[in-house]
Amino acid sequence: MKEVGTRRETIAAALVGLALAGIIWGPVLLRPLGSTHRVDLRALSLPDAPRSTQGRASLPPARVAKLRPAKPVDINRADEAALQTLPGIGPTLAKRIVSHRQGRGPFEEPDQLMEVEGIGAKRFEHLKPWIKVR
Repeated sequence: MKEVGTRRETIAAALVGLALAGIIWGPVLLRPLGSTHRVDLRALSLPDAPRSTQGRASLPPARVAKLRPAKPVDINRADEAALQTLPGIGPTLAKRIVSHRQGRGPFEEPDQLMEVEGIGAKRFEHLKPWIKVR
């Protein structure tokens, strides 16, 4: 009767041989015949700044620059769309300005715009060059 150890050694040697043959000949045998795929490394580019591996996976929403009005906006006659062209005024504040104007009458002074909820002294200073009252 043969030894068990010799049989195991033979199987292990055969498996190691198959693994080595696969490593050596695998890429050659798996390559498509007649294929000349080449990668132009000059065409590849890296991002300008390295991205952090921490943080969120998605990018923050892009901010779109709002066009400034060509001339000062009359806050007593402007509709919501015209008011939204003012810096710092979005749809919500535009609605508040229009409803304030409808409820209390037209603005007599530009400073009265600070009576609208959401418009404080700091925001008003940004708006001041872009508004007028007739």
